[in-house]
Amino acid sequence: MKRIAILLVLLIGLATTSAARSQQPAAPSGARPASGSADSVSFKPSPELQKSLEDLAKAVQALASRIASDPEIKSAAIQVASGFVNTAQQVVAEQSVAIQHALKTAAERIAATDPAAPDGTPKR
Repeated sequence: MKRIAILLVLLIGLATTSAARSQQPAAPSGARPASGSADSVSFKPSPELQKSLEDLAKAVQALASRIASDPEIKSAAIQVASGFVNTAQQVVAEQSVAIQHALKTAAERIAATDPAAPDGTPKR
């Protein structure tokens, strides 16, 4: 049941993030945020998005209740969740070299923008 709950939370988070990104206005390439730091984002969902998120939350709650009460659905949900986990593990295993390369590149870019290297020496 914990796996199903985690899966549902992840799906809601994904849906919320996707919806939030689609609602953000496109900023000009040279534009800076109006206030605060450059890495903060101010987000106020539209009434339609808010209603959609509330409807999604109600649907997920109803699904969770149905899964918890019906053994056949519970079994099927566990099989689906297991399939997702297995697929994710396989993708990570197959793409580990690409993932490691992406992480290395990200670390190098972060280190290039840091005023001091990880060992405390100044940047060249």
